[in-house]
Amino acid sequence: MKRLLFIFLFAQSLNISAQESIFSDTTYIMSLKAEVDNIYNFQFDNSEEVYKELEEKYPDHAFTQLFYAIMIYWKYFPIVPESEQYIILAEKTAKAISIVEEILEKDKSNTEAIFFNLMSRMFIMQYYADNGASSKVIPHLGRAYKMVTSGFDLSDSLIDFHFSTGVYNYYREAYPKAYPIYKPVAFFFPDGDIEYGLQQLEFNWENGIFLDAESLFFLVYINLNFEKNYDKSLEYLEHLNKAYPKNPLYLSYRIQTLLLKQEYDLALVYISKLRELKFRNDFFPVVSDIYEAIIQEKKNKNYSKATKMYAKSVKSLEKYGSYGNSYSSVAFYGLSRIYAGKDKKKSKEYRKLANDLAIYPHINFD
Repeated sequence: MKRLLFIFLFAQSLNISAQESIFSDTTYIMSLKAEVDNIYNFQFDNSEEVYKELEEKYPDHAFTQLFYAIMIYWKYFPIVPESEQYIILAEKTAKAISIVEEILEKDKSNTEAIFFNLMSRMFIMQYYADNGASSKVIPHLGRAYKMVTSGFDLSDSLIDFHFSTGVYNYYREAYPKAYPIYKPVAFFFPDGDIEYGLQQLEFNWENGIFLDAESLFFLVYINLNFEKNYDKSLEYLEHLNKAYPKNPLYLSYRIQTLLLKQEYDLALVYISKLRELKFRNDFFPVVSDIYEAIIQEKKNKNYSKATKMYAKSVKSLEKYGSYGNSYSSVAFYGLSRIYAGKDKKKSKEYRKLANDLAIYPHINFD
């Protein structure tokens, strides 16, 4: 649920603002939407210029601060805690929260402030969750949930609310089913509806103003990690990759799905596409190595090469901390399989490492 949820909130705040204040200029809204699409597609040539324009027009608005935080998040993805980029991201987000909290002290029903508050908190919550800092998520939970529920009755007036209610309806039921330990906690939240949640996400993908991409990505994520429907996931990914061909995260999900379907030749084509993209760090090149190692192991039976690629990748991912864990788990699953026939003790050790790091253990390529 955490993956890219902050983008939904960003886009939703655009929708609200367009009706109430800084986005009353339709032409300006469309230019901002175009720049958001560029950020999704990892094109940042104009982002700094757009931010400077926002600073001039709306220096005291939360949106200005969050635009920069979101740009930084994607430009240097993935950002590790305590890095220079993290400090900027955290400062900008904190400033945005401070701005809207001051507004809400005077007007608790200010719709724009509610959504900017929600977006700011969920953005930083998503970052902390991805990076294993769950304790930093807790202070934001109460306020964020209260504002999420405020959108339940607004989908008729704002079409993009179908995304937020769709995500809630699905995860409220699916998450405790997948992780029974959370059932006691889920008891205190209103019931959801899995099928209706999926329908709402489909509807918003096809009809949403700003949230079509987020709805589509969540349909990918849900089908890959919860429904285990790889054909459906790939179907959605074809649309997502067509819209944002330079987004390495979306491309990596396509490769992952193809590998799960054992379509190794086609996966190799997209691995080559992923390698062709330009990056500011080695995260996705390392991910590419892991995916290629799976092909070396499973298709080519080149266990020596696969072993070296898996081991090197795990080492390279260490600097990314918790964010690299799910990818490291894939490498450890591979090492476990390779050693199964020659060193069962070592194989078992690798399997344990893999299970400890995996977010979704069925993504193991066994």
